[in-house]
Amino acid sequence: MTKTLYPNIEPNQLFHLTVSDSFDSVRHEIYVETCGNPDGVPVVFVHGGPGAGCGLDDRCFFNPEKYHIILFDQRGCGRSKPLGNIVENTTQHLVQDMEAIREHLNIDRWVVFGGSWGSTLSLVYAQTHRDKVLGLIVRGVFFGTPAENKWLWQEGLSRFNPEAYARYSGLVPEAKQHEILKHYYQMMTSGDDAARNLAAFEMMRWEEHGFTMQDNEIPEDMEAAMENDGWHQGMLEAHFCVHNCFIEDQPIADNLSVLEGMPVYIVNGRYDMLTPPAKAYQLHQALPDSHLAIVDRAGHASKEPDMVNALVSATDSMLQKLS
Repeated sequence: MTKTLYPNIEPNQLFHLTVSDSFDSVRHEIYVETCGNPDGVPVVFVHGGPGAGCGLDDRCFFNPEKYHIILFDQRGCGRSKPLGNIVENTTQHLVQDMEAIREHLNIDRWVVFGGSWGSTLSLVYAQTHRDKVLGLIVRGVFFGTPAENKWLWQEGLSRFNPEAYARYSGLVPEAKQHEILKHYYQMMTSGDDAARNLAAFEMMRWEEHGFTMQDNEIPEDMEAAMENDGWHQGMLEAHFCVHNCFIEDQPIADNLSVLEGMPVYIVNGRYDMLTPPAKAYQLHQALPDSHLAIVDRAGHASKEPDMVNALVSATDSMLQKLS
């Protein structure tokens, strides 16, 4: 039987957790909410982007009667404060934030669930805090390598959307065509709000073209969102990708053995243009006891019907594995 999302539920609690390192630091306040059964299996939802934030239906991948569901918006994202701030905002900071949330909620160990960029952060967290992870579910696997970033922002995806790529690359001078993402990042950090908003809009518009196998039209409200603080997602995504996700000195692929013995479920769309299934397969090969589902009729989006079926099946199977 094909599985669908669980019904939407209201949070049990929501709050902001201050995670700044000192009084001289930027005061990052992380939005956190908990849902489902407080006595159930703890699971933390790690959103994508970087910069996307959590949506209401992200709670619905999990059985609310059996899971204690924790969601949070990463630094600079969604309902966290300050919006779009890139100061003291690296992968290592986000791993520390996850630990702060776990400790604040008095959770001993939890399942970690992440998609796209969320898979990157989930993998780094699990490698760093192996003893705090009950199990791992990742979708749209992305190791954050220079080659993957080149595929997204320079060449690779461009071969499938040449007309959209012409618009995206057209914002960059001829002399900078070999470093398009870097030029976009410079526009976003120039201090010119109009240049920042334009660059963020065009970057997100470009990525949207590779997002789904279904309706691939750009949302009509996208430009309006950019004019109303929607620029922050482009800013965060450029910030992390131009720095190769801040993990070049400790590549994910070099430390996969630490995850051996952990229940791991891997899900990837067969036709995922943003995070092709090669990395999902590489992860599975490194962890032979993991469960790999390549979803034939799916791209990158988490809410395509066959992808939902695979992800909910994974969260349900995780419960059985841990029981």
